[in-house]
Amino acid sequence: MKVITNTELVESRAKWGKRVAPVTLLFLVGGLVTNFLSINNPEYFRITLLFLFIGFVSAIFSSNLVNNWVREPRSDQVLEQLLKKFGNDYLLFNYTAPAHHVLLAPDAVHVITVKKHDGDITINERKVKRKFQFKRLIRFFGDEGLGVPVTEAESNAAKVQKFLRKSLDEEAMPPIKPLLLFTNKDVNLTLNDPAVPVVQTNSIKTHLRDQGKQRAISAEQRKQLSDVLGGDK
Repeated sequence: MKVITNTELVESRAKWGKRVAPVTLLFLVGGLVTNFLSINNPEYFRITLLFLFIGFVSAIFSSNLVNNWVREPRSDQVLEQLLKKFGNDYLLFNYTAPAHHVLLAPDAVHVITVKKHDGDITINERKVKRKFQFKRLIRFFGDEGLGVPVTEAESNAAKVQKFLRKSLDEEAMPPIKPLLLFTNKDVNLTLNDPAVPVVQTNSIKTHLRDQGKQRAISAEQRKQLSDVLGGDK
């Protein structure tokens, strides 16, 4: 399998993650200091609120950057490791298209949305529930919200489809398939007819190989898609 990754973007986001973290700490410590000062000087109270607000927002932003771009293995590294034994008719594009991870396979373009969450997660058609755990309170800033992963997966696929339509004729447009991947080994999934395919690390290869038997993309389409998705890299 060939892998094309936008390393410049990865390095840039990683640098920002490392820069924002100390700034976040500075604002939080500043808020703590001004809070003590406000005991005798009430005018510092507003400054405390401002510092803590900025620190809170910065902490969320920093956590997102660190989790996705600094802490390894990153999502692209996990995918590359999982799919490394696939043949040359599979091409993985990381951060080169509107969606982070796009796999050009023999049957379709699979737009992979990666979720790193653990715990008990139930997906019932389009509805997703995650069982509350007290340990998530302890790691509040380090735990990204689950969001609406089914809708996110569909949205990512729609973005890629729109992106490809700008460069390809209708005859060259391939099937676009959303795929939701949970990579955390401690996740416990309960699936009830999910609106998009949902897999874990131990089942993604079987899913893709089964789909790949359809062979719906020609060699000419493959060349065009590779040029567009990879930015001619």
